Amino acid sequence: MMQHLHKTIAALKRGDVVLVPTDTNYALAADLWNIEACKKIYDLKKRDSQKPLTLFISEPEQAWDYIAVSKVRHRDALKKLIAAMPGPLNLVVPASENVPVNPYLKLNSISLVCNQQRALRDLIRLHGRPLGMSSANLSGIESDRLIDIETARLTFGDSVGYILPASQPPETTVSSTIVSLLGDEIQTLRKGDVDIAAILS
Repeated sequence: MMQHLHKTIAALKRGDVVLVPTDTNYALAADLWNIEACKKIYDLKKRDSQKPLTLFISEPEQAWDYIAVSKVRHRDALKKLIAAMPGPLNLVVPASENVPVNPYLKLNSISLVCNQQRALRDLIRLHGRPLGMSSANLSGIESDRLIDIETARLTFGDSVGYILPASQPPETTVSSTIVSLLGDEIQTLRKGDVDIAAILS
């Protein structure tokens, strides 16, 4: 696995897009501080540039570095949600000044994920900073199942710098749960396997 990780990191440093496993779908990933690399994700997916990338971290406690906590109205809920990581949970939160200025991110908010997938967490840790990611599908084309490595390879294999194999298969059958803490109310934007009510109770 270490050889795969080093080859993936070399591709990221070249400014390439790579295919990586998550807790749900395989995803296209790039260095968030490399705008040209991020643009390649959009070119490959034919994705609307108004739809932002997701920031993936390697450890749950790193979430605090990228959240403007003073702007979160539900701080106890935020603590509980971060404590529930890693897993297929996506938090939409106010962005701190540590989030890079990037046209493929929103100015004031960020979508933040820390997955259980060990290969991905090791990659981000060795890379030294978060990755910007989006699921490995062509924009507007939905699948009735999660995107596995073979599907991702068939769609994008010739256009990416490296394909990182998973260290374990996903335990989920649906896409990640998305929760927004931007407004007065906590909103579940997409339901997945994570039970938000149980976490916040």
